Amino acid sequence: MKRYRISFLLLILLAFSTCVTYRVEKAETANIHLDSLINLPVSQKVEKMIKPYRDKVNTDMNEVLCQSSEALYGGKPESPLTNYCADLVLEESNRFCAEKYPKMKIDVSIINRGGLRIPLPKGEIKTMTMFELMPFENEIVFLKLPGDLMLEFINHLAARGGEGVSGLRFGIKEDKAVQPEIEGKPINATQSYWLVTSDYIADGGDGSEILAKSTERINTGIKARDMFIQYFKRLGKEGKTVTAKTDGRIYDAK
Repeated sequence: MKRYRISFLLLILLAFSTCVTYRVEKAETANIHLDSLINLPVSQKVEKMIKPYRDKVNTDMNEVLCQSSEALYGGKPESPLTNYCADLVLEESNRFCAEKYPKMKIDVSIINRGGLRIPLPKGEIKTMTMFELMPFENEIVFLKLPGDLMLEFINHLAARGGEGVSGLRFGIKEDKAVQPEIEGKPINATQSYWLVTSDYIADGGDGSEILAKSTERINTGIKARDMFIQYFKRLGKEGKTVTAKTDGRIYDAK
């Protein structure tokens, strides 16, 4: 009986102990100055080991790919930057398809504004510029969409105020798409279209979960940034400059 009484008392103590709450009565903070550490001597052994890699990275990142005749800025419903980048992705994707999928043609490209982090500067376009423009490891994805799903997705783009598009034209009225066209023709709800975008968008980013209903998906394995770098390198070798404009591909229909 005594043993059970002790066990019962222990249970009561444990029950009350779990109800204990704590409150912060006082907090103290202090700044730790690292100035004295900045000028610490560099290990020559470590420096000798790192220098070749650092020099190689600096050389690669500072490689001039091409020249831009003007600075390209982003914005909505369309902008020189988003138009240019969407056109680039559509052109390069069809170049890729011509080699690997000769019977396939990409109809539309979508580039999200948020994925383009800086304007393209006037003057030199370097490899580093591409890493600043697209700091994420996004890949290029092809999606096959029935016409009715494409129309639904375009309405999503309209509700967002527009994105970077190529091969596509539509107006926006009350957050909905007006008279959407692909390559100058009204969209056929019973026809299928190929869309190229990033894996971020294809996986539902920026509210594009609807793309999960696509009837076919091709993961190209191509980094979007690498596609841009190769394109700008070729542009530079051909002596061409970057230039872009708005052309009414997305317009205010109010």
